[in-house]
Amino acid sequence: MTLTDIAIQNLRRRKGKTIFLLLTFILVVGITVSLNTLAKSMRDDLQKSLTQYGANVVITPKSEHFTLSYGGLSVSGVNYEIKRLNYDVLTKLKTSQDLAISGIAPKIIGSVAGINKRYLIIGVDFPSELKMKPWWHINGQQPGNQEVIIGSDLARKENLVIGSTLELNHHNYPVVGVMQATGGSEDNGVFTNFKTSSIITGIDSWSMIELNTAQPDNTAARLSQLLPEAKVAEISQLVQGTKESVDRFSNFSFIASTLLGVIGVLIVLVTTTGNINDRIAEIGIFRAIGFRRRHILSILIREISLISLSGGVLGYLLGELTPTLLGPIAFHKTVTFQFHPLMALTAISTSVLIGIISIVFSGKRAVELDPLAALSYI
Repeated sequence: MTLTDIAIQNLRRRKGKTIFLLLTFILVVGITVSLNTLAKSMRDDLQKSLTQYGANVVITPKSEHFTLSYGGLSVSGVNYEIKRLNYDVLTKLKTSQDLAISGIAPKIIGSVAGINKRYLIIGVDFPSELKMKPWWHINGQQPGNQEVIIGSDLARKENLVIGSTLELNHHNYPVVGVMQATGGSEDNGVFTNFKTSSIITGIDSWSMIELNTAQPDNTAARLSQLLPEAKVAEISQLVQGTKESVDRFSNFSFIASTLLGVIGVLIVLVTTTGNINDRIAEIGIFRAIGFRRRHILSILIREISLISLSGGVLGYLLGELTPTLLGPIAFHKTVTFQFHPLMALTAISTSVLIGIISIVFSGKRAVELDPLAALSYI
């Protein structure tokens, strides 16, 4: 019979204490994994929203502003030395590997005269723009050269429909689409491609470039150095509240996990200490029949390793399944079951480590007892 066989037989003989220790490991590991899984899921959802929907960094031409002051009263001034965003800026953005950019949407924006009013002209790359703004919906088709799309409010005010023509800068442009209402300035705009917008407005540089990046703060700081001629702004107000809530829950998960770990260590330590004290006579018998100290300690370590390993594995599975089942009820969000190798390795190894440390701390004094003194407990 090997030392492992002896350890397994000892666990079978003490089913009550074995089950109690196993449940302790399962609950501590399970709750810790559940909290961290929920926190990770919330961070991933926020990151996915930032990555897939809308721009979070905006690049515009930099300009110097001169403020007028009369007797200490500041009034509106003027912009001077307005820099340009040349077309080669896109090349810099696309070739910079450290920016983590997932979407680029440059624009040419200007205004031109019509018959009775001036119109806002917006030149965009429609595939890139629609990918970054999935809430844009166009009735009709995307414009080609010398064609335009108009906003819903403009179409209503001017009585324009698909097939109408719009006079811009003394030239007529066919309307091939009408954008559905967005509630923004797009509803009064005239959209076309870059070539046509440049012809209409006479602008030969980018008016604005919208970016979507996984790390908006780092990207904005990096772009400020890469593009000294541009003003780089991070759009964080819309997601700041959600980000703060996710950060608070992440901090709560970390604190709760730490407290649970401490409580788990204390429970395991108290339980193993009591278990060792009850087995001093048994340890004395082992010593009397020739078992060395390291053999007895090895048996105790194997026992707790089997319990803590099983508890760690079952606790991890429970921790991953719980958010999947309770997420829609408690947090109003769907959490898909995913296997996280690093989290699993950390949870299981920590569980085993806690068990081994507690048994070594508790069993060291018992195995060092004189066999005759240990036998006196019989």
